[in-house]
Amino acid sequence: MRNALVIGGNGFIGSHLVDSLVGDQWNVAVIDKFNRKFSRIPEGVNFIQTDIDHSITEIEKVFEAIAPHVVFYLAWKTLPETSMKNPVRDIGINLTPSLNLISVCAKAGTKLVFTSSGGAVYGATNQPHISETHETSPISPYGIEKLMVEKYLSMYRYLHGLDYVAIRPSTPFGPWQDYMGKQGAVAVFLYRVASGLPVTLWGDGSIIRDYFYISDLVDAMIKCADHPLHDGRRVFNVGGGEGVSLIQLLNWIEEIVERKAIIEQYPMRKFDPKTIVLDTQLIRNELGWSPKVSLPEGLKRTWKWMSGLI
Repeated sequence: MRNALVIGGNGFIGSHLVDSLVGDQWNVAVIDKFNRKFSRIPEGVNFIQTDIDHSITEIEKVFEAIAPHVVFYLAWKTLPETSMKNPVRDIGINLTPSLNLISVCAKAGTKLVFTSSGGAVYGATNQPHISETHETSPISPYGIEKLMVEKYLSMYRYLHGLDYVAIRPSTPFGPWQDYMGKQGAVAVFLYRVASGLPVTLWGDGSIIRDYFYISDLVDAMIKCADHPLHDGRRVFNVGGGEGVSLIQLLNWIEEIVERKAIIEQYPMRKFDPKTIVLDTQLIRNELGWSPKVSLPEGLKRTWKWMSGLI
């Protein structure tokens, strides 16, 4: 049986990943500062309630106890918006722990699957579809640090033979996403429209994103963990492949919820790229991955879950 350590395993993406790994007969351990919010941890999962801010020595102790074959690294303490407030602090709470973890994985010979960003690392672009070879020009500390982790992974691969994958997801959504948070337009919009609360739009609603369902992201992550990879094929875009504007998304949500949205508009923020639609041809060719759940179907599934809570 393979051993997986999921750092940030009680969050939105991590919870779905852990459940899928357990279903695939992995032996799973979770490191997270928080408990799950919308579901229960499957029986048999080793939950270590702690912070990734610990020292290399403490991480090594966890590795000795768990002996993971693969580490899925999902924990990140800030968002593009919040990272702007104190970039210096952001380095300490995100980048430093990441380097500690990378070092331990390299020393232990453990594969590391890192969840990067499919929007923030590319920055402002007008390209209709962005491939992995597209220029990376982040416009937020969040994006810069995510890209820096990718660069350190590559360096540790060259110097120490680290086996790693960096996944750049576009905009995943689905059940268990925090609809009271600041990130995740689908969940937030569904909740606020259904509750008769105003929806905030930054700009005129023409911002385009590539939304895709959570199960498709989890499938890509597990494929990345399972498959041996070649150098030069260790960074993968993952997304639905179709751009949808915020206004289009709101229109679909209004139809599903059967209620009109109350919209509050504010000036567009500079750190929000205008358009992010990812080219996913590389992961399709290399790992045989493709999204299975359409956006309309994913919205219906997410609303079915949420409508039972509110």
